[in-house]
Amino acid sequence: MSICIRILLIVGAITVLVFMLRKIRQSKLKIEYILFWITFSVILVFMGLFPQVISWISELLGFQAPINLAYLVIILVLIIKLFFNTIQISALENKVDNLTQQLAIDKKLEEEK
Repeated sequence: MSICIRILLIVGAITVLVFMLRKIRQSKLKIEYILFWITFSVILVFMGLFPQVISWISELLGFQAPINLAYLVIILVLIIKLFFNTIQISALENKVDNLTQQLAIDKKLEEEK
């Protein structure tokens, strides 16, 4: 892995960590989201600081270049996060629909009285 990519990984991960720490202080994010992003940042820092581990794993798995493994890990983690966010959004949309229907029923019952 080139030094430029290592530096980008480390700087990007530290930037995300600093941003998350600010959001923790402002109490703008739930702990579960913060834990995900902090863990993701730590993984990126690890990949930047110890490229020989990534090189060894990429050779073991048959990747042509270690950066391909790094990209694959990042993409897979983000796809999994997207999937869980989609599940959560669907659940929230169902709750909104149920609340809207309940409000309409309550309003109709009040009008009939």
